[in-house]
Amino acid sequence: MLRFLMFAALLVPLHAQDVDAIHQRNREAGKLNEERAKQYTYVEETDNFEYDKHGQAKKTGSVTNDVIFVEGEQYKRLVARDGKPLNAKAEAREEKKVQQIAEERRKARRRRLFNFSRSFGVTDDDLDKLCDRRLVGEEEVRGRKAWVIEYTPRKDHVPANKHEKDLYTFQIKVWVDEEEGVTSKFLLLAVADGILKLGSWLTIDSAKVNDDAWLPVFIVLDARIQIAAVIRDSFRAETRNSNFKKFDVKSTITAGDQ
Repeated sequence: MLRFLMFAALLVPLHAQDVDAIHQRNREAGKLNEERAKQYTYVEETDNFEYDKHGQAKKTGSVTNDVIFVEGEQYKRLVARDGKPLNAKAEAREEKKVQQIAEERRKARRRRLFNFSRSFGVTDDDLDKLCDRRLVGEEEVRGRKAWVIEYTPRKDHVPANKHEKDLYTFQIKVWVDEEEGVTSKFLLLAVADGILKLGSWLTIDSAKVNDDAWLPVFIVLDARIQIAAVIRDSFRAETRNSNFKKFDVKSTITAGDQ
């Protein structure tokens, strides 16, 4: 019995060590993959839904964007609504937007403010600083084995700003591909009211494209929000990405070059 208890005690630090190792490998693999993923253009198709008073989702429309590069950074260019290509007037408006974005980004680069960083959403630093993590199992994602790590906000930390307060309303799960260490699936679940209401969730499913980069292929946002004190809204957006093409960012054709 004593030998069993000693063995069980040894498993605790080993388990925690394994979770930390997987987490660190995921961070490193993510950074490498991000550079490859930035080189891809693709088509993004989003179906939008609203919930009626009975909780039934009713489709309200769809939009199609070409995710392209303008001045070396990704840009979503609207190309269709409800499956129908834009008419000439709308197409001209979109072309004008591209010209404006290109000029804004050129000016920003001249001021040395142009960069490729992403500040939206939950970052790796957030997970390190604000969350406890535990290995909760092993599952298959698109036929590939993945470790499942659950991140929960640390109880001994007091949120210092709005971003941290928002993060503290979520529970996060990350599926880490066992072979390559990248995130193959991501789940953000609202477990308290905050920027999203309790029960809202976001999932991102990724897949390896062209035996090269891992890119998001299916995204679902099922959200309940409240604006001010009286306006409530419930909606769902389902996004499918396809037609991935590798593109040399350095050779980006910019709009309105001078």
